[in-house]
Amino acid sequence: MSRYRRARVRGAVYFFTVVTFDRRPILTRPEVRAVLQAAWRKTRSERPFETVALVLLPDHLHCVWRLPDGDGDFGTRWRLIKTRATRALVATGWRVAAPSPQRARRRERDVWQRRFWEHLIRDDEDLRRHVEYTHYNPVRHGLAPRPVDWPFSTFHRYVRRGVYEPTWGTVEPALLRNWAGARE
Repeated sequence: MSRYRRARVRGAVYFFTVVTFDRRPILTRPEVRAVLQAAWRKTRSERPFETVALVLLPDHLHCVWRLPDGDGDFGTRWRLIKTRATRALVATGWRVAAPSPQRARRRERDVWQRRFWEHLIRDDEDLRRHVEYTHYNPVRHGLAPRPVDWPFSTFHRYVRRGVYEPTWGTVEPALLRNWAGARE
């Protein structure tokens, strides 16, 4: 069995990549977005965290979270979000493929990849790079010509707050050129 080492720093900021099972393009469907949003909110109300940035793509999501001081348990938060979203999908009659015998033994459904990828944000520049990566990701994947054209992103919140101009990301941001730091 693989042993993953995770940096659990209390009160830290993390970048995450969470992927659907077999990269199925389901996350931007309205019914999936609705249950994911409800699971996210319920989990955040029980185990607070700040969503610094988020983008939802058809088969994966990227986000940046700031955890409360004294708390480094992002794993439980992700388990709750994924479990709640999956159960809500099943309860609505949404067709979830029958899991393999191994996944069935673990009581897993074929909605999410088992693991997720995380990166501990080191400093302000690292944070800025990961937020920009998150917001520019739909363009990288050819899903939108500009970040402002992709509806499933906190980019729009950043525009409303005056952090970005709506034209930001028309060309690849300089901070991201030749950078291979984030995982798909």
